[in-house]
Amino acid sequence: MKDRKFESSSAAEGKVFFDTNILVYSVDERTPEKKVIASNLLDEASRSKNGIISTQSLQEFYNAAVKKLNLSKQAAKEYVDFFSKQFPVKEISIPLIIKAIDISIKNGLSFWDSLILSAANDTGCILVYSEDMNSGQIICGTKVLNPF
Repeated sequence: MKDRKFESSSAAEGKVFFDTNILVYSVDERTPEKKVIASNLLDEASRSKNGIISTQSLQEFYNAAVKKLNLSKQAAKEYVDFFSKQFPVKEISIPLIIKAIDISIKNGLSFWDSLILSAANDTGCILVYSEDMNSGQIICGTKVLNPF
């Protein structure tokens, strides 16, 4: 899947990036409160065309949907396809991996969280929605927010 073209940096203001857990909660029937919040965030971002996800988020979603949510592989695949059509998808590249390692070293974050931040920062996102990182923390100019 090719990267969709991202708009100029001035138009990128206000863009938001979704960590895997937001995608997972949006389909998780076991957590109705989080499902509503995650679904609303994704719906609003889809309508306003300011949401971005990454290949990492899609891969992790598929794995979590099959293993944790017990969705069939086909159902999980259909969600991956749906998400990839709703939002621009940033492909993970070697430069993003190198930047993620630097973020991890400098901020003491896991590599995977750092990779999300690297992709978000590269696409001009001002905000990352995630349950996994410290809410309110600003890393490389991108703010982390736990919506739950």
